[in-house]
Amino acid sequence: MNEQTTPTESRPTDTRTERGGRREQNKAENRTALLKAARAVFAEMGYGAASVRDIVRRTDLASGTFYNYFKDKDEIFEAVVGELTGILLQRHRQGRAQATSAEEFLHHHYAAYFNFLAEDPELLALARSSFTAVRTLLDKPDVRALAKALNDDIRTAIASGVLPNVDVSYLSASMAGVAFEISMVMVTRDPVDPAAATEFATRLMIGGLHRLPRR
Repeated sequence: MNEQTTPTESRPTDTRTERGGRREQNKAENRTALLKAARAVFAEMGYGAASVRDIVRRTDLASGTFYNYFKDKDEIFEAVVGELTGILLQRHRQGRAQATSAEEFLHHHYAAYFNFLAEDPELLALARSSFTAVRTLLDKPDVRALAKALNDDIRTAIASGVLPNVDVSYLSASMAGVAFEISMVMVTRDPVDPAAATEFATRLMIGGLHRLPRR
């Protein structure tokens, strides 16, 4: 006797899950498209001249779609900088972790930052046109993560004898300040020379580092 074959049952839960997955994928793709467009617009026009309309025009999205992801131009600019900060953070940590001396620690720190700015033409253009706007984001969580990581790496380097036992907060602030301010000058030069900027910053810091009071 042949067994009766039952028809395949529909699975509404699976269908809903599939639709939900596509929705999430579309949302992620839309956000990525907006961030990519914003980065290009800020690089070409500068933060001050750019508008939300300029950003949306670089995508295939409807104008109202922007506000499903970002409140305004400030918020998407912060997201662009935050995305870049995440990449820079990884480079910093990898470089500083390899240091076996104070000079190497400083050199890796500055080389990661200056090369990061110089190697990507779009990022370089953004840095040239929007550094004042970037400065306003220094206390935002994504950017503060850079400072926290630097503090942690300095403590680790002190514990291992790579750096002298100096004031961590002061040293971290000094290194970050030198990097940012020299980079503002570096990006205005033609040609941009990250190696020279790295050498200058490293020599400047190493010359004074061993004269600092110990803890």
